[in-house]
Amino acid sequence: MQVPESARRFFELQTERLRRQIRKKRIAFPEGEDPRVIAAANRLCTEELLIPILMGRPSGQVASCVVVEQPENNPKLNDYARLLYEKRRARGITEMEARRMALDPLVFAGLMVAAGDADGFVGGAATTTADTFRAAHRTIGMRPDIKTASGVMIVCTHAEECGAGGVLAMADPALVIEPTPSQLADIAIATADTVRDVMGVEPVVALLSFSTKGSAKHPLASKVIEARRIVEARRPDLHVDGELQADAALVESVGRSKAPGSTVAGKANTLIFPDVGSANIGVKLVERLGRAVCTGPLFQGFAKPANDLSRGCSAEDIYRLGILTALQAGQ
Repeated sequence: MQVPESARRFFELQTERLRRQIRKKRIAFPEGEDPRVIAAANRLCTEELLIPILMGRPSGQVASCVVVEQPENNPKLNDYARLLYEKRRARGITEMEARRMALDPLVFAGLMVAAGDADGFVGGAATTTADTFRAAHRTIGMRPDIKTASGVMIVCTHAEECGAGGVLAMADPALVIEPTPSQLADIAIATADTVRDVMGVEPVVALLSFSTKGSAKHPLASKVIEARRIVEARRPDLHVDGELQADAALVESVGRSKAPGSTVAGKANTLIFPDVGSANIGVKLVERLGRAVCTGPLFQGFAKPANDLSRGCSAEDIYRLGILTALQAGQ
């Protein structure tokens, strides 16, 4: 598959941003025995982009700059177990259960992040999205200004006239099945912040629908309009509009025709889908039919970075998500 030129340019730019950081970010990889994870960690480390922390006992050659941790032998295990107990005691967890849970590599990685011993973690190479999300939620917790955890894909396309030179953020294809207007607003706000932090550009946010500016009257369109109003009230600094159809959001001539006067139509680089079904389908269609490079999902709304991989991911996928996680941590 021919990789979009936008992907090459985008990741070259992001690696340069990481190399300029004064302190390299420490990113934990719970599935540290997986050959794909080892290969990605070696590359991230030798290219001096971040400091990978591998959980477990990796076989094969591990670069000397990679940190290897075994949860059961870590001198901070008791401290981490106590931290988990304090976070979860109100839900009935016992100290013994907290220690047992802390030995799980996903949970241990999350506790490292929560304690400040790592700046973020990347899981999911051998576990489900639900497992990765659950570990992050139990250990790291939510941002104080966001009540809804969500996911976003960073999508590098061949359509360089769209988005930020062909690069788009698409949310939420992973977590919130049927968001309310308030949840949709949370997703839009979190995604806009991700675009600033990870893509390094000013977010131009389109709340998508099958309707553009009242072209169809339906409760599903009304939900999107209400979400836009909530975003505008909570974050007047954001450049946001909706409801917009996808072509009106992305194509300047269509945007002028369908939404005259909109400063977002035809210029959007941040696409907020009305539900997880449309977002997931949209991302996979762009990936498979449009041969886009899709990285993520990056989880949003957590106090510190925790991100997810597909179990069918390649070492290249892990490498790319490691880069984006370190950029999240840099903010």
